[in-house]
Amino acid sequence: MEPAMKRMTKGSFVAAMTVVTIGLASVAGCRNPAQSTLPPSAISAEPPAVPPLPKGDVYADETVPTADTPIETGDTLEIVIRRGAGEEKFTGLVRENGTVSVGFMEIDVGGVTAAEAERRVQEAATAFMRQPRVQVALKKKLLKVKRIFVFGDVKKPGMIPMARNMTMLQAIAAAEYQETALLEEIRVLRGGDLRKPLILTADLARAFTYGDLSRNVALEENDIIFVPREHLGDANEAAKKILPVVQVGVMPLYPAYLLPAFTTVR
Repeated sequence: MEPAMKRMTKGSFVAAMTVVTIGLASVAGCRNPAQSTLPPSAISAEPPAVPPLPKGDVYADETVPTADTPIETGDTLEIVIRRGAGEEKFTGLVRENGTVSVGFMEIDVGGVTAAEAERRVQEAATAFMRQPRVQVALKKKLLKVKRIFVFGDVKKPGMIPMARNMTMLQAIAAAEYQETALLEEIRVLRGGDLRKPLILTADLARAFTYGDLSRNVALEENDIIFVPREHLGDANEAAKKILPVVQVGVMPLYPAYLLPAFTTVR
């Protein structure tokens, strides 16, 4: 029985090694998603014309009107004029010439703040009523928010609303980069002409390691950011897929190794 057990053990070992070898071959075949399999000769010298990406109106942190927000064409003003115990309400759209209709009055409000618009409406209404009190609420037109795009080894890929003075570090923090992200070689594609974009490289590992923010790229609207994954991350992902296969192949062989330990007579 002992020779048979040795043969079984040897055969089991060979089978296990075969499974592991297949697994390692699969790991070696993994590649970083940022690496193209096409040769340089496959790149077209004159790609078809691509229209530039549309631009937004405001930054993400400017969508809510503040006391300093100017009134522009297409905005809506909600105006309340109080006199005595009564009040009158008006809603007016700011026209292209910057004026808004308040009853029979035409008030120029283009480019001024809501506070200044209140003063101008009150001044115009004083000619028709005694001691008017005016309140103006600014409702901005439907705005398109400036944006950037983040792809690669992040948890939230896709479009991200762009804040004023946004940097690469802020962008990948918003996209929630993975632990396997290769922070030394983040790529930025920039340019209105997508046929010949400017390619920048950001190194955020220097920021985390040395506090050096010199490679923390300042972003522009419609920048396309790619966060590659380090090769160790590729191997980890492959191992997650291979490990169940290895376990299935090796599990039946465990008794062949454990049985002699309990049956061997000393």
